Amino acid sequence: MARVVVIGAGIAGLVAAIHAVSDGHHVVVLERKSKIGGRGTSQNSDGFSLHFGPHLIDKSGPFYKLCKQLSRVKPSIKSVRLDKIEVVGFGPIRPVGNVKQAALNKQSIRAKTPGNPYFESVKFLSTWGIEENEQRLKSLLKSKFSVSNEGWIGLIGRLGAALDEVGVLVETGCEVVSVNGGKVALKDGREVECDAIILACGAGAAKRILEKVDEEIYSSNFANLSPKFAASIEAGLSSKPMAGKHCLIDYENNAAIIDYMAIQPKLGTTGSHISAIITGGTENSRIERLESILDTHLSGWKSHLIADLKQKKIVVGYSNCVDYDIFSNQRILLAGPWVKSEYLLSDAAADTGKRAAKGLKSIL
Repeated sequence: MARVVVIGAGIAGLVAAIHAVSDGHHVVVLERKSKIGGRGTSQNSDGFSLHFGPHLIDKSGPFYKLCKQLSRVKPSIKSVRLDKIEVVGFGPIRPVGNVKQAALNKQSIRAKTPGNPYFESVKFLSTWGIEENEQRLKSLLKSKFSVSNEGWIGLIGRLGAALDEVGVLVETGCEVVSVNGGKVALKDGREVECDAIILACGAGAAKRILEKVDEEIYSSNFANLSPKFAASIEAGLSSKPMAGKHCLIDYENNAAIIDYMAIQPKLGTTGSHISAIITGGTENSRIERLESILDTHLSGWKSHLIADLKQKKIVVGYSNCVDYDIFSNQRILLAGPWVKSEYLLSDAAADTGKRAAKGLKSIL
């Protein structure tokens, strides 16, 4: 049994801790913020659990599969329907009663026809423009993109509860300033001794820590790591301006609007929970552009506003990701959406968390 410190209690860190303790290691999780979950946390306001950017669960991905395994109670989820996804200016991806158009749209998507509004729209919805991903594209077309009745934070809670059950300490409010050999130094002056480290915090914090570990390895691997930025608006409304549509995609503006309640009725029977996102452009212009798009497509939404949460700058993904084991000689393994994976977003975090935990046996 080895002493393992997991730095970061987002999806990657929690998943890494679950797999590491399952393999018999003694695990401690350190989190800088006051609560776990990373971007999977939420802010409760007037009965709405507002997220930090849109979240759709891929039922065929590793994150959902683990959440399902961790509890006897299966998550209640509802999937996004293609006939309720509308491409702005072109109509639904699968128009009801128009078999010919539905077949043509499906053909264009499968052929990945560049410039086709339906292909470009599903590509954006499945990846937020990070990079084309065959797995997520197939999942969307097979109606496997879903919303849980527990909300995103409920699924994160399943991970935390699983660790609590087996006695894994998740200590919040712990900012790591450096790692040196078998010691993790905290900002408050404490040191935690260990045999191995899984670094599963955000890319920015990871960079600051790893640059001090080995500047040469850091420089050669992190030089091209590039984040993809977006802005988001979450809004609880007393009305239903999307009239039952699950999603509106304005692919020409790299924007999408989702109504969680239309997809998952168990979240509430009245009103709407809108989650909108836009990528591209400058940080200062993104929120204004997104508000303009909401004004255009959800006319009068502000007059029905109950609660809202605006984020000018969120990271939705990365290009030129790094390998999880580049610091293995220092007994440090990496996990997170900034680490190479065949998956994206939350599934990339879950996949790399598991891979880092399983990789412990090769460095101990």
